[in-house]
Amino acid sequence: MKKITATISATAATLIAATPAFAQGINLCGNVSAGQKVCNLTSNTFGTAIGSIITTLMIIAVIIAVFFLVWGGIKWIMSGGDKAKVESARNTIIGGIVGLVLVFLAYFIISVVAGIFGINISNLSLPTIVP
Repeated sequence: MKKITATISATAATLIAATPAFAQGINLCGNVSAGQKVCNLTSNTFGTAIGSIITTLMIIAVIIAVFFLVWGGIKWIMSGGDKAKVESARNTIIGGIVGLVLVFLAYFIISVVAGIFGINISNLSLPTIVP
C-alpha cells in the first residue's frame, strides 16, 4: 500500500509541477526536412507516408520482440534451476517469438489481400474527384 501511495503522490506532484507547453510556437512547415514531408502530403504521396509509418511500426515491433527474447534469456539464466522461474522465462521467450511472427504474418496477409484486389501497398493514393 505504501508503494501505491508513493507512486500516486509522485505522479500527482509531477503533473502539478509540469509547465505548460506552448504549441503555437511550433512551425511544422519551416525549414525542417521532416516538417516538409508533413506539409507536402498530397494524394499522390499518401502511399509513401503510409509505407513509412508501416516500416517504422515494423522496426519498433522487432525491437520490442528482441527485448522480450533477451529479457526471457536473462530470466532463464537468473532462474537458478527453479522450475516456476524457468517456465516464466520460457513463456516470455515464446511470447516474443509469437509476437514477432504475428507482426510479419499480419503484414504478409495485408499484402496478399491487397494484391488480390490489385492494390499496391507501397504506392497507395487517395481517390480524388476530378472536376
